[in-house]
Amino acid sequence: MLNGTPGPFEGPQWPFLAPRGTYTSVAVLMGLVVVLATVVNGLVIVVSVRYKRLRSPLNYILVNLAVADLLVTSFGSTISFANNIYGFFVFGPTACEFEGFMVSLTGIVGLWSLAILAFERYLVICKPVGDFRFQQRHAVIGCAFTWLWSLLWTLPPLFGWSSYIPEGKLCHRVFRWDGRQSGKEAGFVCSFKYETDWQEVQGVKK
Repeated sequence: MLNGTPGPFEGPQWPFLAPRGTYTSVAVLMGLVVVLATVVNGLVIVVSVRYKRLRSPLNYILVNLAVADLLVTSFGSTISFANNIYGFFVFGPTACEFEGFMVSLTGIVGLWSLAILAFERYLVICKPVGDFRFQQRHAVIGCAFTWLWSLLWTLPPLFGWSSYIPEGKLCHRVFRWDGRQSGKEAGFVCSFKYETDWQEVQGVKK
């Protein structure tokens, strides 16, 4: 509790952090996201499984993306929807830490799935390695990579190497970016290492 404001697991955060209408508006928006994302991603998965002609290697990645989006909807958007209705973490700290983990895990999987799709298009269109065909083994390896790589970065906060903390209106959790403890700093620095490396590479090119 800070300055009379209930903790994120103690009670509604209105009117301390925002008016109740703000939480209601976010809840409505998240409700729409849950419905639309569930229908669209569910259709992609069902249609791809039902019709064999759609089971091309490239579609494996699309289904992987749909699965990740469906999971982030189920464990992220749905929990956020409920939290904003009540104005606080109604499911308690354990469920909310799980939300932070699942949102991070599936979010990274989704981003890497898009990266693989883009890389496949680059290989096919620009032909840097000659005639390239995206085969089933490439798709399986790509899907496995997205989940293993994501787990590598999202599991450590559950075991003390950084953490997932409430943010914003205290109705969702994110990767901890503040704090001065060595474990938390190390987790934050490693998570953003790619950005600095990329900037250095660009500087060398110039």
